[in-house]
Amino acid sequence: MTRSLPARIGRLVSIPVFLAMAAAPALAQESSGFAKNGGDVGMSGVMNFTFGGDTFDGETAYQKVDGEEILILPKFEGAHNAMRAVFGWRTGIGALEVSYDRSKHQGRFLTFPFEGTFHALNVDERIFLLTKGRIQPHLLLGGSIPWMTVKDGSFLDPNVADGSFRGFGVNTEAGVTVFPLPRVGVSAGYRYRVMWFDSASGVSDTAYKLRPRFHETTGSVVLTGTFTF
Repeated sequence: MTRSLPARIGRLVSIPVFLAMAAAPALAQESSGFAKNGGDVGMSGVMNFTFGGDTFDGETAYQKVDGEEILILPKFEGAHNAMRAVFGWRTGIGALEVSYDRSKHQGRFLTFPFEGTFHALNVDERIFLLTKGRIQPHLLLGGSIPWMTVKDGSFLDPNVADGSFRGFGVNTEAGVTVFPLPRVGVSAGYRYRVMWFDSASGVSDTAYKLRPRFHETTGSVVLTGTFTF
């Protein structure tokens, strides 16, 4: 599939590499600091989560090589206060976290309004610093499997259907976590994500390889609350 305005783009290289959470964890134990070790659950609020517009620019469309099927890339507005569900396991200075994002975005392609739904499955490692204190700075690094669906964003005359873009990404975050109680953590941080989309599908329900793959970035303030069992 080639782009009708810039060049060609990419197809999904899934990375279910991380989802091997082998683990028959033993009992959670208290750490020597303020935070409890063990399994935890939480929710994150993502403030004004938006795309950088590197590729979802509201002007680019992609057309199948030697075909007529078209997928468009609207420019999306931020999703205010998007939510993320978080599940994790902390031992010592580190916590392995699995999370799921879903957010709705309004956007435009040229002068026409469109709606997109963003999803991502993330697997991240959060590293805590100064763990003997109640206030602990943290760093995060991980991977994600993102996909974006553009409502009625694919055209193959006379049919219209949703367009879907899938790929993989890298997550980073820096911030601080406060433990008012050993089982309760409240954190604030800035999360920056780079995503590469290399697969697309539309009206024909065919998975197209997009080469070269395109990338998109996001940067948002994230507020997270967790409870450790």
